[in-house]
Amino acid sequence: MSEKDRIAQQLAKSHSTHEPSLTRIIRFITDDEDRDDEPIKLVEVNDATVESGVMPVHFGPSGTIPYPSVVVELTPAEYEAVENHRLPLPQGWKPGDILFEQNNGQ
Repeated sequence: MSEKDRIAQQLAKSHSTHEPSLTRIIRFITDDEDRDDEPIKLVEVNDATVESGVMPVHFGPSGTIPYPSVVVELTPAEYEAVENHRLPLPQGWKPGDILFEQNNGQ
């Protein structure tokens, strides 16, 4: 596992721990993923958010996170639209690993 993969998992764990309404976090990748300046891209499905379309929020590297990151928060319906290609994510983004998925019993 690369350091960037490890950091992506760390971000997902932190976000899901602090935001109980998250039901899924998916890492998206691009062809430039191996570059250090290519951000970690997370799509977070949140039951408690309002529909606002795809609005990427960019974060710079910090003391504990050495890579830039981008988070897109979507409602479950918006994420379904992404999966069905009715709502586009930024150009070049391809689905990667599911880093968090809430169990129905939680």
